[in-house]
Amino acid sequence: MALVSAQRISALMIPLLRRTLVLPNTVARPSGGEFAGDNGDTITVRVRQPRTANTQAAPGDDITANIDAVSEVGVDVTVAHLYDAARVTDEELSLEVVDFGVQVTEPQVAAVAAGAEDELAAAMNAIVADDATLDASNVEDHILAAREALSAAEVPPGDRFAAVSPAAATLVLGIEKFVAVDQSGDANALREAIIGRKYGFTFVESPALTGGSEDQAMVFYHRSGFAFANRAPVAPRGARESAAVSDSGLGLRQIFNFDTATLSDLSVVSTFAGASVVDANRIYKVEDT
Repeated sequence: MALVSAQRISALMIPLLRRTLVLPNTVARPSGGEFAGDNGDTITVRVRQPRTANTQAAPGDDITANIDAVSEVGVDVTVAHLYDAARVTDEELSLEVVDFGVQVTEPQVAAVAAGAEDELAAAMNAIVADDATLDASNVEDHILAAREALSAAEVPPGDRFAAVSPAAATLVLGIEKFVAVDQSGDANALREAIIGRKYGFTFVESPALTGGSEDQAMVFYHRSGFAFANRAPVAPRGARESAAVSDSGLGLRQIFNFDTATLSDLSVVSTFAGASVVDANRIYKVEDT
């Protein structure tokens, strides 16, 4: 077996993250420096409020009566410490583990990345549906209704996404003239789980989305509709080895230590992550009854 080090393993985690992360890359991302502290800490995301232009009644008229203060609202995002800990005994390390990265680190990274994404999916799943009549006959009508609702709320035309469950993805892919990614030849988009584009929305598929009796759920939103906060934990002073990576919008840390009581190596992959709804007016949800 090749020698294992934190540096070698951290290099492996980067391509793994690229394959496992979907939803967090479609929403607003506060800087990791905006929060710090113990498990469960909360940061406040500042959200600018829309302003309305005033009219000067006549040339030279006093406008001081209509000078408005800058307005922002705060949205709280609580982060949880998500981790996967694996114990590898001397026997396993000596006789069974051929490739530590593939056999140990890869499933650990997948578990923690999925847990981080689940934080955002939980915020999406908790949204009350605007309509609960989704089926193959009306899926395109719902996409048009979502487009109209977001435009009426003065949501910018760019950075609009539709996160869909696998069952809803099947309905979407059946729409005539749907621009599927596998027909466009964009391998990068396939890797990021983008399934296609329609009416200004970029469609991404996630099995973490649920809704209705058949788990057919579609959430339409602007990037600013949700906030996802993430930060890799700092290197602990007591660990034998530690390495942190940040890629595809997610920061992870892996530490190695040896447990003399059980003669085992411990590998722990972890991250801080949390999500919250920022602006419900920039979100439209549909699910089946």
